[in-house]
Amino acid sequence: ANAITGACGFMMAFQVIARKIATAPVFMSSMVQCPIIAAAFDKNDKILILTANAKTLQPQKEVLLEHCGFQVEDRRFVIEGCQDLPGFDAVAKGEKVPIDIVQPAIVKMTMGILKREPKIAGILLECTELPPYADALRAATDLPVWDAITACDFYISGYKDNPRFGIDDWQAEWDKQQEEYSFGQNLIDTEKALLVNKIDAKKAVAKTKAKAKAAAKVKKLAKKQAPILGIVRLDYNYPPAAGDIDHPGS
Repeated sequence: ANAITGACGFMMAFQVIARKIATAPVFMSSMVQCPIIAAAFDKNDKILILTANAKTLQPQKEVLLEHCGFQVEDRRFVIEGCQDLPGFDAVAKGEKVPIDIVQPAIVKMTMGILKREPKIAGILLECTELPPYADALRAATDLPVWDAITACDFYISGYKDNPRFGIDDWQAEWDKQQEEYSFGQNLIDTEKALLVNKIDAKKAVAKTKAKAKAAAKVKKLAKKQAPILGIVRLDYNYPPAAGDIDHPGS
């Protein structure tokens, strides 16, 4: 992989550990964008951080933001949770989130926050369940909105062919196909034994062989492969919904 990210915003807690052992850029959470966002605005401006659960994030705020490599000024970051919005309890239950119900509720809540905090100049969506609402927030607030998707775009863009100038057409386009993956297939045996969701060994071996065969074909291509993003997944026991970092539509 050219870059590695996480499937949950709270994975920021593992940022330091991950970047010590990884050979590719690591951004475990959308919150790694905090230094760039903070640098773009006046010191008196504030940044709204929307999270799935403010009660869970608030105690970790200072630790999480300091992992990004800068000192936290508490007054600049306003944390608000979506846990009490109608329909959003589906996140905690592991169910599909009703976007048509949650979206107007998030917009309404955000507009209320902006009235209370007029110094807010930008919005960061911490939770990977929140990107589906980014456009609605941009349209309603006329403010810039960052999320897990903008973080991925930023890091991957460093590897992509620039279509405006420079060497042209040297990189293959992404084929829009995701590699087959079984949860835990890259772990060693002792780690696999600790998994809650057990692995079908035969399927894992078959997929590994198919992956190796596909990799051999790629080497024969004349153009270099498009950048690859590796994702550290949570132990999901439900189908990913739109907005989840591992959903094909995200």
